[in-house]
Amino acid sequence: MSDQQPSPTPFLDWFGIWPSHRKRDDDGTTWSQDPPQGIELTQEQARKSPLFFHKERPWEQNANIHINSMIRSEGRYRLWYGVQRLDDITRSYTCYAESDDGFEWHRPELGLCDWDGSTHNNILAEGRDIPLGFVFEDPNGPPAERFKAVDATSRFFRDGRHDPEMDSNSYKELIIARDLGDVSAVEKAKGIEIRQQLHGATSPDGIHWQTLDEPVIDVGTTQLDTHNLCIWDPHERQYVAYMRGHIDRRRLVRRADGPSFTGLGTIRFCLMQDPVDPLDDDIYTPCYTPYPGDQQRYLMFPAIYHRIASTADIQLAVSRDSHTWLRPFREPIVDLTYEGGKYGQIYSSPNLIVDGDEWRLPFSGYQRTHDFLDRGKTYPEDGEFRWAIWQPDRLAGLEAKDEGRITLIERPCHGCELLLNYRTAPDGWIKVEIVQTIHTPPQPVEAYPSFDIDEVEIMSGDELVHAVRFNGSSDLSALKGGKCRPMLLPFQSAAPLGLDLTMRIGIIGAGIFSLAAALGLRRRGPRSGRPWSLYR
Repeated sequence: MSDQQPSPTPFLDWFGIWPSHRKRDDDGTTWSQDPPQGIELTQEQARKSPLFFHKERPWEQNANIHINSMIRSEGRYRLWYGVQRLDDITRSYTCYAESDDGFEWHRPELGLCDWDGSTHNNILAEGRDIPLGFVFEDPNGPPAERFKAVDATSRFFRDGRHDPEMDSNSYKELIIARDLGDVSAVEKAKGIEIRQQLHGATSPDGIHWQTLDEPVIDVGTTQLDTHNLCIWDPHERQYVAYMRGHIDRRRLVRRADGPSFTGLGTIRFCLMQDPVDPLDDDIYTPCYTPYPGDQQRYLMFPAIYHRIASTADIQLAVSRDSHTWLRPFREPIVDLTYEGGKYGQIYSSPNLIVDGDEWRLPFSGYQRTHDFLDRGKTYPEDGEFRWAIWQPDRLAGLEAKDEGRITLIERPCHGCELLLNYRTAPDGWIKVEIVQTIHTPPQPVEAYPSFDIDEVEIMSGDELVHAVRFNGSSDLSALKGGKCRPMLLPFQSAAPLGLDLTMRIGIIGAGIFSLAAALGLRRRGPRSGRPWSLYR
């Protein structure tokens, strides 16, 4: 096998799967061209790590904590996290920590903010003095702006201009006066509004920050709340923000973009609940993350708020262009359970981090449900940090519970080997053959000589990277005149039954319900998933 492996093509949706085509022959016979059989798209439940971050310092006690942002840069994990004090719920801090492995954390003494008469702490900012709700590393920015951050703020406006002298108390007084019909007060209140803005900051190192004067974007009177983010998209060559929003009092995700960090354009809805969802579900947070590697694929791990149960879990959303988003499964990919019980709500935070043979997504877990008694007055001490973990490219895949068969349409083959990421049951297996181009109008699809189902070596077990071998060789260059270069090849997986056996079955007072010989076979039972993905 080559030392340099190609980027994988994951199975996150039905794209690339030949859906079949029906044809009627001259003699009136109707047949289907390579129809998929026994295949479904399934997602892989995340494995949850033990707690990876614990409250240690005095300013973290008697407080709620949450993850603002997590990145892996220059071989180390970097965490920006929020601390909300319970002795005064209006007081909050943004703190910073580092780790080599994601489990043992160091809190550097930054010397930036005072706590109890000392600056020997890891506090970056108090309150919203610096908008550090989400931090990202910008490969497009100059060294002085290598890191950028955004956070939502509410600003008071009078007659279209920001009024820094107005606070929430005076705003409420004016609104009450207007509602009571006091004519003079109405005149005073004319043109008064609260506008939601995403404000930004820049930094050369992620520690020392400069707040920008102008907002990244002004979204008007629509609520932004928490969990808003902005990134540099290397495929689109522009900045993209994913923000919370509302329509008809339902929560959803909005998108805006632009060539400048402070010049984002029109806001559009990009992910919202639909009639397939339960009526009481909201799309609560975006949690955007690029797909690992260099492919133009995008992921979200939105928190889904179940209003009646007052819980929030994490689902999977996918996109090929960052504009149109799909949620193929409508069930948690990270559920509320853990080894000690069950959370009331969980929220993931960007980014999906690759560490060896693990993909890690940080999330915060809370024992309380979303709504509780005396909300707004008291908050129970809460917040735990864990990793949601998958093996590479195993967020979702194609599965055959029993016998299955699919054909994949033409796709680039960059090299001379076909690599599979797969897992089978103990008695399951996968066969692959390489077939000629699918034609329209339909005609039978034939395999290439020496690369058919009879020549392939059966694959079984659990392999992240496995080269398909025909007659003892994984070299496909013969399909291109003996030269190893990029080529377009259609791939077909698993023939029906495919057992090279002569069977004799005796039946005495019984019936035969199925024979199991399958692609990614998984016996019926607890839903564990048997996904696999084709490497391109």
